[in-house]
Amino acid sequence: MPTDPRLTRLDETRVRVANPHGVEVTLFANERVPVEAAAVTELVDLLALQDTVQQVAAAAPDSFDRDPGVVRVAITPDFHKARGIPVGTVLATRGFVVPQAIGNDINCGMRLHTTNLRPDEVAAKVDDLETAFRSLFFEAGRNIPMTRQQRLAMLTGGLEGLLDATPPDLDEGLWPLVRELGVGDQLDRVERRGSLPAGRVFGLTDFLGTDDRLSRDGQIGSIGGGNHFVEIQKVEKVLDGPVAHAWGLKPGVVTVMVHTGSVGVGHLCGGHYRDVVRKLHPATLKHPANGVFLLPEGDRHRAEAELFWDALHNAANFAYANRMFLAVMAVAGMRRVFGDRVGADLLYDAPHNFVWKDELDGEEVVLHRKGATPARGFEAMAGTPFAYHGEPVLVPGSMGASSFVLVGQGNAGAMASASHGAGRVLSRGEAMRGFDAEFRDFLARFRVVTPTDLRRADLRQRPDILAKKLEEIKQEAPFAYKGIGPVVETLTAAGIARPVAELTPLMTVKG
Repeated sequence: MPTDPRLTRLDETRVRVANPHGVEVTLFANERVPVEAAAVTELVDLLALQDTVQQVAAAAPDSFDRDPGVVRVAITPDFHKARGIPVGTVLATRGFVVPQAIGNDINCGMRLHTTNLRPDEVAAKVDDLETAFRSLFFEAGRNIPMTRQQRLAMLTGGLEGLLDATPPDLDEGLWPLVRELGVGDQLDRVERRGSLPAGRVFGLTDFLGTDDRLSRDGQIGSIGGGNHFVEIQKVEKVLDGPVAHAWGLKPGVVTVMVHTGSVGVGHLCGGHYRDVVRKLHPATLKHPANGVFLLPEGDRHRAEAELFWDALHNAANFAYANRMFLAVMAVAGMRRVFGDRVGADLLYDAPHNFVWKDELDGEEVVLHRKGATPARGFEAMAGTPFAYHGEPVLVPGSMGASSFVLVGQGNAGAMASASHGAGRVLSRGEAMRGFDAEFRDFLARFRVVTPTDLRRADLRQRPDILAKKLEEIKQEAPFAYKGIGPVVETLTAAGIARPVAELTPLMTVKG
C-alpha cells in the first residue's frame, strides 16, 4: 500500500482515514491491496457532507425530524475512484438520504445459479453456446412478453408482484421456463425476496405499455454496459466444505453468474433525484463544493422523500426481475444446445448498489452501499435458508479471472458489508492505452460473447467496427482490475466474510 499521510494502519486489515470533518472512517485493506490517492481524495471531499448537513439544518431546521449527521463510514477493499463518491463506500447517515451515493445504477447486484452441466460439456460446445447466447441476448431472442398489469405489479411489488400478476396459462416466450425453474419457490434466496413496496410508479408510463395486449420492451432482460455480464463458470475449488455442500457448490459444477442492475429504469429515477435534491438545497446557502446534495426526511420535504423511496423501489424491483430473466435466458441458451435436461437452482441474489433503512448502535440509520454487498451473519439471516451459516457474498473477479462465493460474518465495524468485486486499478481510458500483448493473450484463451460476432470473416473488411468492439472489451480485461486474491484475503482476515468456493470462468456474455 503506498504511503499516504491521511492513512494510518490500525492492524493487518484496517486503516484509519483522517479527515477534517470528524467522521469515523475505516478502510479495510491489507498491505497487498493497492489504494489510490485519488480515491482517498474523493472520499475526503465526500465527507464534507457532514458540514453541508449542519449548514442545511441551521438554515432550514424543519427539514429534519432529528439531529442529522454522517454517523460512520466503512470502505471495502475494492475501493476506487468513481464520480464524486468512491466505489466501495458504505455510508451511514441519520435523518437524510444521499441519492447520489448510489447514482443511476440502482440495485446493481449479483445473482448465482448452479446447473447440472459439466465443464467438459460446455468446452465441447462453446461455439454452439456462443451462437445461442448471441441470439437470445442480442438478436431479439429474449421474448419476455408482459401486460401493463404485469409491469405495474413488478415495479410496485417486485418479483412477488410480478409472479402474482402473471396468468398461470401464459405460455409465450420465457414464461414456461420461468415456471419450470421454480422462480416463485426460490424467493427466500433473494435479498428481501426481491420485492420492495412502492405506492406508485414514477415516470414510467411509456414503459408500462397498453392495457389490452401483451407487449415486449427493450429494457427487461438487458445486460447493460461497463462491467455488467452474464458469465458461465465452474466451481474450481471448495474452500469451506460444510457450507459449500449446503449451497450445492461441488467441484466441477457449472454455474451461471449475473451482474447487472436497473439499466434505463434506474437511469430515469437516479437522474430525476439528482435534480430534486439540488432544488431542495436552501437558496441562502452556496451549493456544496463537492457537488453532493442531500435529501432530508423531515416534515418540510416529506413528500419528496416518500416519492424518492417509491422511485428507488421501482428501479430496484425492476433490477431484481432483470437479473432473474437474464439467468433464465442463460438456461434457455443452454437448453438450445444440450436439451431440456439442463436445470438450474438459485443460490442467491443480492444488491451491491442500494440504500437500506437499518439500525446501527441502537439507532435507525440510512445505510448506503456504493459498490458494496451485504455480508450479514447467520443471526441476521434468521427465517431464510442461510440461517445456519450466514449470507452468501458474491465477489466477482474481473472478466476472465476467478470469482469467489463467501459467507458473511456480520462484521459490525464494516457495517456487515463486503466488497462487490476486485476493484479497478486502471481507468477505462488507461486500460485502452498499451497492454496490447496482455490483451491478445486474453482473447486467445477466453471466449467473450458480444453483440458483434468476432468470428465473422466479413468483419475483417470493417476494421473500424472490430476495433470499437475490441476497445470495449479491453476496458474490462483483467489487467484493468486489482487482483482478487488480496481482496478476499482482507475480507477473510478482517472477519467480514469467509471464502466458500472459488469459481473460474468458462465464457462471458457482455453487452
